[in-house]
Amino acid sequence: MSLSTRMRINQAHAFRMGHVTGVLQMSGEELDEHLLQTARDNPFLVVRQRRRGAIRAGGLADLMETLVADKPTGLYDHAMRELAGLMARDARMERLILGLIEELEPTGWIGRSVPEIAEKLGLGCDLVDMALTLVQKRISPTGLFARNLAECLRLQLEEQEALDSDTEAVLAHLHLLERGGPAALAQVAGLEDAMVARQLSRLRRLDPKPGTQFATDLTLTREPDVRIEPEGAGWRINFRSGTEATMAVLPKTAEVGAAEWRQAHSEARALKQALDLRQSALRKIVDVMVEVQGDFFRDGPEALQALTQTTIAERTGFHLSTVSRVLNGLLIEGPNGIVSAQALCPRSARRSGEDGAPKPKVMARLHSLLKTECTVHPLSDQRLSERLGAEGLAVSRRVVAKYRQELGFARATERRLGA
Repeated sequence: MSLSTRMRINQAHAFRMGHVTGVLQMSGEELDEHLLQTARDNPFLVVRQRRRGAIRAGGLADLMETLVADKPTGLYDHAMRELAGLMARDARMERLILGLIEELEPTGWIGRSVPEIAEKLGLGCDLVDMALTLVQKRISPTGLFARNLAECLRLQLEEQEALDSDTEAVLAHLHLLERGGPAALAQVAGLEDAMVARQLSRLRRLDPKPGTQFATDLTLTREPDVRIEPEGAGWRINFRSGTEATMAVLPKTAEVGAAEWRQAHSEARALKQALDLRQSALRKIVDVMVEVQGDFFRDGPEALQALTQTTIAERTGFHLSTVSRVLNGLLIEGPNGIVSAQALCPRSARRSGEDGAPKPKVMARLHSLLKTECTVHPLSDQRLSERLGAEGLAVSRRVVAKYRQELGFARATERRLGA
């Protein structure tokens, strides 16, 4: 095979992969618009809307509109775009980075330790640590993929070349601020109070949670991609799209001999194949999610079950990256409202294993316990941990305290005084 032939084959393969990746990440609304725009320029592509006529070859202005890159729809989408070059290196690097992206929390930090991620991926800690360091240096804004607040701030200071020994001492003992304030931090760090005050002033100018700038409530901005309705003992699943069911590629005729016509026909076929893959992946992935989380749609957050993207990949036979792209930005509407598909794959409240209770489920039950407790004898964090454990939700006292604060409840002693 000649070099030019191999190059053409590689270019065609890259083009098809680009189509597949792009189509997988689109919402139903975005996909409709993309298909209609493409059909206006490609004479071999016919897209018939259910309530409108067919649209065929259009003008240059329509084509130019499709070339404008969409902005990221959220933190996961941003990370996927920023790290696409690294993931393209090889299959192992792609697996590592997808594993790290899956652990991103809304703050922009990762929710598990390196050893836990390594165990989950079946890889060595050194390899995961190396990949994490590389990702932290590549991603923007700086501070994403930090393991904690101190590392998030340190990464930003390193980028500004503003990290010195005094700052390192403050960052190393930053946790003391919550318990003892600046005075306790100064004493343990061996610094003057004035120096600690200056360092804290510098740190306050940094972004402690860089992931929050990507936080958008998609449920308020567009229609859901999937609707589920009760049907007997199960569910009926409806996939939103006004166009995809009636897309077709016209056959290539004998008159089509020019290179640009052959290319147009090839591109139409590639888009149709990408669309078929998206439909197949979307249906199988949603089927699994509805099967596992059926009680959630019926009874609410307290019925949420443990489910990971890795589990979905294993059950559907699709690659983890395909599952991740399909779930990114996907909205599902059920009897209790609209929910992000990623919210149905919650991280464990216990970071030590996959069998931990999902955080939304723990939060919902904890909120119920706190709302119905005896105000004269309120439940301590330890007692709440024991009550949750008795219900099969194994959560430590420290995690209970963290979730209680997130829910807006004070400590037991303060709740008793306020009764």
